[in-house]
Amino acid sequence: MMVEIVKNVKTNEWNDFINNINSSTIYHTPEWRLFLVKTFNYDQKYLFAKDDTGKITGMLPLFYIKSRITGNRLCSSPFSHICGAIGNQESNEELINEAIKLHNALGTNYLEVRDNLTNPAFKSQNLFSTYILDLSTDPLDVWGKLDKGSVRWAVKKSQKNGVKVIKTNNPEDILKFYELNRVTKKELGVPCHPLAFINNLFIYMNKYLSLYISIYDNDVIGGGIMEYFKDAVLYGYGAANPNYLKQYPYNAFIWKSIEDACNSGYKHYDFGRTSYDNRGLSDFKSRWNTYEQKLFYSYFPDKKYSVSDNRSSLKYNLTTDIIKKSPMILYSYFSEGIFKHFG
Repeated sequence: MMVEIVKNVKTNEWNDFINNINSSTIYHTPEWRLFLVKTFNYDQKYLFAKDDTGKITGMLPLFYIKSRITGNRLCSSPFSHICGAIGNQESNEELINEAIKLHNALGTNYLEVRDNLTNPAFKSQNLFSTYILDLSTDPLDVWGKLDKGSVRWAVKKSQKNGVKVIKTNNPEDILKFYELNRVTKKELGVPCHPLAFINNLFIYMNKYLSLYISIYDNDVIGGGIMEYFKDAVLYGYGAANPNYLKQYPYNAFIWKSIEDACNSGYKHYDFGRTSYDNRGLSDFKSRWNTYEQKLFYSYFPDKKYSVSDNRSSLKYNLTTDIIKKSPMILYSYFSEGIFKHFG
């Protein structure tokens, strides 16, 4: 079979292809490309493979990210936890070869494919895992397998304390989530998602998203953005007011979103990417009866470790300490300018 690599396809062809291939993710959708271009003005370099009949047989999302901080790179795809070439083997090989040619032509520092490639020209790194919960049509089946002493106890505690959870796409609630996320990320000492990032998610990805918020004493104390694609739910983004953690807002909205996912027929609940350095978060996710799936990213020709890759380094700890102590207005301005470099 002859494979042709093209850069543009019709949206209906694109959607037909990803809807009929098991390995596609939400990050392969046309909406995700539009969202990133509109939010960060990234230069998209998507590649598609077609057979001699003109049918799409593979695709590789690519963005050209120019950065003096993280280096000029081709990435598939920023702000995704897994996103590689999809399609048949021959098409994938041609797509990767074309991506290498594009890397050489653009003179980028490296090419990053967020998948585990067997191509010997690439070097793989495993710095993250995700944690996946298998769902059931009966939420009680899932409930009974959750850790009794931590997860179930915390959900019951939140309910007993009067925490309510609702699903919403209301702009006012989205803004409240942004503000909670800003506080949460500052507490961690890392840049927060810009307001445009959160707003544009609901503008361009709206049909794939739901926002769950935990409400206590008429105040939003926590929230999580869930992403839906095919038979899976991804817990994409979460935040909570640090003054109300004893009301267990995270447990409250996570359980409600799991319950709804079961009732809607979804089969898997992905808790999202976690760094191995973040043992507390890994432990939290494992208590939801999840199984660990290691994430491998492949680089050509190689990638030098950045500050954010090595969280135990002195430079990383100094950076987080400065962020934690900075005024909120300065922190917000800093995040708006720097966030797009770290996708």
